[in-house]
Amino acid sequence: MDRFDVDRLDADWPFEIDQQASHLFKHPYLGLDDVSDVWGSEPLFYPAKPPAHRLMVAEVSGQVLTVPLAPSNAGNPSTCRPIGCYIAADHLARRYREDR
Repeated sequence: MDRFDVDRLDADWPFEIDQQASHLFKHPYLGLDDVSDVWGSEPLFYPAKPPAHRLMVAEVSGQVLTVPLAPSNAGNPSTCRPIGCYIAADHLARRYREDR
């Protein structure tokens, strides 16, 4: 699978928000503000399983959060679609902390 290039994402706000927004809010207390916080926390990116291409991972307020990212529906290489926001699984949180 060809994954989108995270280096081409818009530095200010690379997120294309459309019908997937409802998935961002199915987990209590996590939403677009958290996606923004992860983006602003110098995240690391890991390969993901479809439909996501990348996992954007960062520590925010003492919790490691994961935002699965899919490519832009519009084909814009400077944007991507966040398709969730979760507290990272233990193995991913450990890897993130080791990689930091």
